[in-house]
Amino acid sequence: MRVLFAVFASPTHVYNLVPLAWALRAAGHEVFVAGQPGVVDVATMTGLPAVAVGDELDSGGSWRAGGTWNQAAISRGLAAPHEEQLLGGWNHVLGEFTMGCGVRYESLADQSFADDLVKTACAWEPDLIIWDALTFPGPIAAHASGAAHARLLFGLDYIYRLYQDYIRLRDLQPPERRDDPLADWFTGRLARIGRRYEPEMATELLTGQWTIDPAPTWMRLPTTLPTVSVRALSSPGPVVIPDWVHTPPAKPRVCLTFGLTMRELLGDTSGSTGDLLRELADLDIELVATLDPSQLDMATIPDNVTIVDFVPLNELLPTCSAIVHHAGAGTRNLAITHGVPSVVIPHPIWDGPECGRMFQTRGIGLHLPLEEFTPEALKAKLVTILADPSFRTTAREAQRDLLAAPTPHSIVPTLEELTIRYRRRL
Repeated sequence: MRVLFAVFASPTHVYNLVPLAWALRAAGHEVFVAGQPGVVDVATMTGLPAVAVGDELDSGGSWRAGGTWNQAAISRGLAAPHEEQLLGGWNHVLGEFTMGCGVRYESLADQSFADDLVKTACAWEPDLIIWDALTFPGPIAAHASGAAHARLLFGLDYIYRLYQDYIRLRDLQPPERRDDPLADWFTGRLARIGRRYEPEMATELLTGQWTIDPAPTWMRLPTTLPTVSVRALSSPGPVVIPDWVHTPPAKPRVCLTFGLTMRELLGDTSGSTGDLLRELADLDIELVATLDPSQLDMATIPDNVTIVDFVPLNELLPTCSAIVHHAGAGTRNLAITHGVPSVVIPHPIWDGPECGRMFQTRGIGLHLPLEEFTPEALKAKLVTILADPSFRTTAREAQRDLLAAPTPHSIVPTLEELTIRYRRRL
């Protein structure tokens, strides 16, 4: 069969789909990736064919300029604890849902993306479209081409949780207050392909005919959606492994990695990269920190600190006693995959804060909220992680749970069966 992957221009979201795409190719299916021009090179470097759709996207620029994905908007919205969101009541949930449909999600994959993806799908006629959970032109292209379609999650399913909150609170309102931003959003998109929006289409357009979820079961939010579980696998793209990575360390090795945006946020909070490194280097450890030269503000690097711009965590983590990270989906999955305890300083976008709390509740790490971060606070939590063997024991239990999940290869027959069931053309 033919399988089209739709994803907006984010390298980490592309890497999330690569293992499944290659499993399908290895099973003999035709596969290619569609996304904005900025993502084509990322996809092709993983060996997957790709096509550009829509206009260029500068999501990083939007962040730095305080655009729709700025820290404050996300932190007050989906990344807030669920109980706090519900305390806001109907007006809060309606506002979040309206902003999501009309602004946030639209900004990532706009009308130019949708129009081009529809043309591509109608020309190529895929049997199945697998779309990234924030790439909502995917179901529109499926309706236009007759393909079955599935949503691939990259983190916690906040979209469905917010939709369920919206429905529950909407049904308590008088008829004149029951706004429907989802209908407004999808009515226009469907009209462009000659389809009429019906209320019973809402869940499918928002969450797919089924969901593919790579998260460990204990990290998932409650759902009644048809879901196919798959093991999260690493796919960082083309990498070179430094020769020192596999050398057994003489002292406990600790990885410190935050990703580009989180590096900038921590720089604003801690005041000095040098202060952070000096504080941690005071411990009897070997510290591997992923920082680029522009972020170093110290003349001399401590002897027990190794600075690298990038190192493949899949190779490094088996030699580590702990990892300090931002709860990015790829990084946290690798920490679990290799049974390494974590100190989580969560990124404020999407599910970082909630995942930090989950790590602490499960006993596989400690949570240090960004607003409480100082080099001294991080050092104290790292000392606790290294000194208490229960964190390693519990991390190994979580590792076994994750490794028991089906591989991308093993779910291919399930995807084939679901595609036959759901595609709309003979």
